[in-house]
Amino acid sequence: MWENISLKKCEAFLSYHFYAKNKETAYIRPAITISRAEGAGGHTVASELANYLQEKTYIHSEWTVFDKNLVEKVIEEYNHQKRIAEFMDEAHKSMIVDAFEELIGLHPSTWKLIEQTNVTILNLAKKGNVIIVGRGANIITKSLENAFHVRLVGSFEKRVKQIQKVYNMKEEDAINYVKKEDEAKSRYIKDNFGEDINNPLLYHLIINTDLISHEEAARLIGDTVIKRFKLDVPEKRTFKKEVTFINNEVRL
Repeated sequence: MWENISLKKCEAFLSYHFYAKNKETAYIRPAITISRAEGAGGHTVASELANYLQEKTYIHSEWTVFDKNLVEKVIEEYNHQKRIAEFMDEAHKSMIVDAFEELIGLHPSTWKLIEQTNVTILNLAKKGNVIIVGRGANIITKSLENAFHVRLVGSFEKRVKQIQKVYNMKEEDAINYVKKEDEAKSRYIKDNFGEDINNPLLYHLIINTDLISHEEAARLIGDTVIKRFKLDVPEKRTFKKEVTFINNEVRL
């Protein structure tokens, strides 16, 4: 039987079922990594980006952000006790202190924890539809075709103000905090991967959040990823020849 329906709705319906089941045209599930200067809005942008992609690529599975909860994922996968989390931040720790803590059984070696974190990041990225914040994820996943790497930057002054606002800090405390966190992130990348975190060649896209709001940054990243990996919603998809429309009608 023939039924007149909206061509747009019909295309959306057919596109969803055709592309979801056809391996030759299967969707790529991207992995987006976000490196950030402290106070540049990494966590906020990641959250808004996940919501944006969920809306714009609604036929896919949920987008998941891994930032602070990445540590919980590592603990879960390697059956560590939850107290290990405090030893897994990006802050630099001296080899002597680390060796002593390992010796008395406080935690596995830092190198072991980093290795396990790297493996977890790589596995998450391979599955796709993830946004991973920090931890050198852009370097760990640089060989993956589905990976897209972003760096968020901003002036020191504006990043300090952002930290004051978010954490309700005094200016002096915020200044010290930003300096400490910037140094820790930079040292983590240098010590573990031999790279300069500020090297622009490590990223597909670098965004100055002094000039672009967090919401705009999320949309910019999202639109770029959608275009790059052809994740546009079904209404914008084309069809193979066997799907035929006649006078805006389709046989169901």
